[in-house]
Amino acid sequence: MRVDLRRLLQLDTVLVALALVFLTMANVSHTVALRYAILGVLLLACLPDLRVDRPLRLPALLLGGFVAYAVLHAVLLSHWTEYALTEIYSQLLIGALWFVVGAILFRRRLPVSIMDLVVMAGMSLAAVEFLHGAYQFWTSGEWPYMVTFTTETKLEFTFFMNFVLAFVATAFCFDGTGKERLSCLPRWALAAIGLLILFVSLKAGARNGMIGLVYLCFSMLVIFMLFDGARLGWRKAVLLAVLVVAAVGAVAGYAFKEDTRNQVFLESARAGWNYPATKAWLRIAPYPLMHDGRTVDESAYERVAWIHSGLDLIIARPEGYGFARNAFSLALSETGHPNNVGHSHSGFIDWGVGLGLPGLLLWLAFCATLLGFGYRAFRQRREILGLMLMLVTAGYLGRMLMESVNKDHMLYLFLFTAGALLAEIHRRDPALAAGNGGQARQMI
Repeated sequence: MRVDLRRLLQLDTVLVALALVFLTMANVSHTVALRYAILGVLLLACLPDLRVDRPLRLPALLLGGFVAYAVLHAVLLSHWTEYALTEIYSQLLIGALWFVVGAILFRRRLPVSIMDLVVMAGMSLAAVEFLHGAYQFWTSGEWPYMVTFTTETKLEFTFFMNFVLAFVATAFCFDGTGKERLSCLPRWALAAIGLLILFVSLKAGARNGMIGLVYLCFSMLVIFMLFDGARLGWRKAVLLAVLVVAAVGAVAGYAFKEDTRNQVFLESARAGWNYPATKAWLRIAPYPLMHDGRTVDESAYERVAWIHSGLDLIIARPEGYGFARNAFSLALSETGHPNNVGHSHSGFIDWGVGLGLPGLLLWLAFCATLLGFGYRAFRQRREILGLMLMLVTAGYLGRMLMESVNKDHMLYLFLFTAGALLAEIHRRDPALAAGNGGQARQMI
């Protein structure tokens, strides 16, 4: 059997272009139809090569088991079966299909790595955001703060910027420490992209996004010290650590000072933890006052109140109430708390209330396999894509604590990228390449 290389390369280029469009536009409002169209085309292109390689079977089975459990839960336990099945289709099933597409598409040797695709997508979105901010500054004298132009809210924007920064930081610090560089972008370009993303992220002003950024910086510092600290020598290593801590501290201090909400965070959070005292957390009563007579910070108060009340809901019904993006609000109504709340602003609370503790455990098991796969690849053969998979997965789980990022395009982006990283890490395994080398030469 002979393969037409020219035709294959043309097809791969089109598929890579579609993947880049998806990664870039998924966070932009009113692109649902575009996402579905790209998913349909990629699925059709991937169907002839539909199979699951042995190392990828466990994460695929766990993700499939998670979706299957959600379906069974909707039929047997949900308080809103029909609605839950609709939500499972639009959220979990579509997300699982994006995982399948990523795992199949990046099994083949494509013109560009998933790493550079994510970086280029993030650079494009950040550049548009920067140009819009520069235009606003030119015309009004003020740079937009805590608002975004490219996405509907700052949550979507900072989620994706932190997501991309994990790839940029890993490629900058570790790519090329092995035999060859994986990225086609030079280090100066990666540094420029990182600074651009950092600037627009600071101007977006999302508090949880800044927490994620600080986490990423310190994670990279620890990993670099563990694996490359000896190569630098202790003096240079200590100097690097001091510089990183100082830079991160300066950025965090700037963000803290600019966001006036931080000045009243602790008292607002304490009022939120004591949520039964008022009905403000249900958005049907005025917000409580602090000791100085000012109103609590709405964001801090509501998030803490919703997490605490969500934990109480899970304890009261650990098997869950029924899957939905707004499961938290529906469960509150079911338990005699009429409200104007949507989601809980915590992915773990949303899924814990919706699918119960078994659903959460299945999701954590799936993510644990991603972390383990990435760790083994990085530990055993310094595969930087393995480190990226670890950082992306850990960052996603961390963001789930305080944000409902496990829905819609944010869930799709994570699952598509996780599938792509798994497949590309497996394909780049030298042992696999040695075993299939002769067979591959015979096919071409």
